[in-house]
Amino acid sequence: MDLIERYLGAVRWNLPAGKTDDILAELREVIESRIEDREEALGRSLDQREISVLLKEFGHPITVAGGYHDQRALIGAQLFPFYWLALRIVLAIVLVIEAFRFGGRVIASAAPLAQTISQASSGAATSLLLSAALVTLAFAVMERTGWLSDYLRTWKPESLPSLPRIEARPRKIGEPIAGVILGIAFLGWWMGAFHINWMPRESDVLIQAAPIWTALYWPVAALIAAGIARDAASLLVPAWKPLRALLCVACAAGTAAICAILYRSGQLATVIPVNADAEQLAHIQEGLDIAMQIGIPAIGAITILQCGVELWQIYRERRN
Repeated sequence: MDLIERYLGAVRWNLPAGKTDDILAELREVIESRIEDREEALGRSLDQREISVLLKEFGHPITVAGGYHDQRALIGAQLFPFYWLALRIVLAIVLVIEAFRFGGRVIASAAPLAQTISQASSGAATSLLLSAALVTLAFAVMERTGWLSDYLRTWKPESLPSLPRIEARPRKIGEPIAGVILGIAFLGWWMGAFHINWMPRESDVLIQAAPIWTALYWPVAALIAAGIARDAASLLVPAWKPLRALLCVACAAGTAAICAILYRSGQLATVIPVNADAEQLAHIQEGLDIAMQIGIPAIGAITILQCGVELWQIYRERRN
C-alpha cells in the first residue's frame, strides 16, 4: 500500500485548506473500494503494477486535488490545477526576493521614507504581476500545444516521491514563553526599571547613545510591546491566526521603519574618551559606525525573513 500512501501524499499538498483530512479519507475509501472490486473480479490480490495502473486511471494527484477547488474559467479545467500550483510557487519565490529588496530600499535609500516605501511597493507589485503574467502565458502555450495531455498519458504513480504522512504535531510553547519573558525584560530595561553596564570598568572609552535614540524612545517601546503581544497571542490564543499574522506583520514593518530611521541618522552611538588618545578614539568611533551601518540593514532583512517564515507556519497550521 506504499504506492497508495505516496499517491495520497501527493494529493494532500494541493488540497484546499481546512478540508484535507476529510477529502483524503474519502479518496482512500474510493481507491480501496476500486481495488477490492478489481481483486474480486480477478479472484486474487493486485500486484504493484496493477495498483499503479488503477491509480493512473484515477487521475494525476494535482488534477484530482484541483477538482476540490472552486472552478475557474481563465485556464482549462484540466490544466488549471497545475497552473495554480506553479503560480503559487513562483509568486512565493518572487515575494521573498521582493521582501529583501523592499527592506533594503526602505532602510538604505536617501530619499524620503514615504517616497521610498511607495516606490519599493510599486516595484514589488510590478514584479509580482509580471511573474503572474509570464506563468499564465506559459500555461496558455502548454494548453494550445497539448503538452499536458501528453504528460498525463505518460506519467506513472511510481514516479511520485515518498512523502512522510503529515500528523498533527504538538505545539511548541517554549519559543513564545521565552519571547514573552525576554520581551518583558528588555522593555523593563528600556523603560529604565533597571540598568546594565555594558562597558568593562577598565575601558579607555565610554559609549553613549546618540540623540536619535531619544526621539525613538516611544516607538521602540511600542515595538517591544507589540512583540510581547505577538508571542503572547501565539502562546495563549494560537487559534486566532489572523491576529497573530497581523501582529507579525506589524512587528516586521515597525522594525523595518525604525531600522530605516537609524540607518539615515548616520551615527547611533558616540564614543567618549576616558584614557584614550584622539587617534584611538577616532579609530573606535569609525569601527563602531561601520558596524552599525552593516548591522542595521542586516537586522531589517532578517526580521522580514523571520516574518515570512512565521506567516508560512501560521498558514500551515490553518491547513492541518
